[in-house]
Amino acid sequence: MKCPHCTKEIFFQFNEAHAYKHEPENDVDSAEVEETGDNDVEDDNEDTGFDIAHGFCPSCQELIVLVREGIYNEDLRQNKWLDKIISEEIVYPKNINIQKLAPEVPEKFASEFKEAAAVLSTSAKASAAISRRLLQKILHEKYQIKSKNLDKEIEEFISLESLPSYISEAVDAIRNIGNFAAHPIKNTNTGEIVDVEPGEAEWLLEVLEALLDFAFVQPEKLRKRKEELNSKLESLGKKPMKEKGSK
Repeated sequence: MKCPHCTKEIFFQFNEAHAYKHEPENDVDSAEVEETGDNDVEDDNEDTGFDIAHGFCPSCQELIVLVREGIYNEDLRQNKWLDKIISEEIVYPKNINIQKLAPEVPEKFASEFKEAAAVLSTSAKASAAISRRLLQKILHEKYQIKSKNLDKEIEEFISLESLPSYISEAVDAIRNIGNFAAHPIKNTNTGEIVDVEPGEAEWLLEVLEALLDFAFVQPEKLRKRKEELNSKLESLGKKPMKEKGSK
């Protein structure tokens, strides 16, 4: 997982967890099952529950608190624990502290990225929806790629000859990790809040961070560097560097 404090990838090992059993809200008795013929009711005697687990990031030593859901267990000594973890959510700190974007990234893109990062720990679905919308916005406005759906736009984008392989492969993987084939609404309504695959929201943010750097930060740094070099050439009485493609 990524530490919500320092954003480094870590192996999180909690120090202590307190497990609690879910109390059933509506008991289904055998007479009701027999009457309705409902055979979908589970009778495997596995109880579900949740726990509150906390520990410290091995990198920055800051506190992390998780709420997890899974199968509840209890022994004769009243030890209580979960296994077969179904889900987990960071409840402290509440917002992911994503590294600050470089000032070269236009505010209209940076603000949406920050919003997607801020809601990640609260709702991966919402974060992914904002990220997909931002990805499409970058393709539309920066690269003038507009097609009938996001899948086709990604396909056109990764075919650009100017792209380095790390960008094209990362953006292309968005379709596979997001399982677009099973969730076509992600293509046609990019901002729609729908179910996400494990790790999808986090992957979208990482790819967007790399794409924003490639699309806006590096070109501006190269432009400034070229201006500096041309100034030095001019001071030496030399001709400035030619633009690519010029004679």
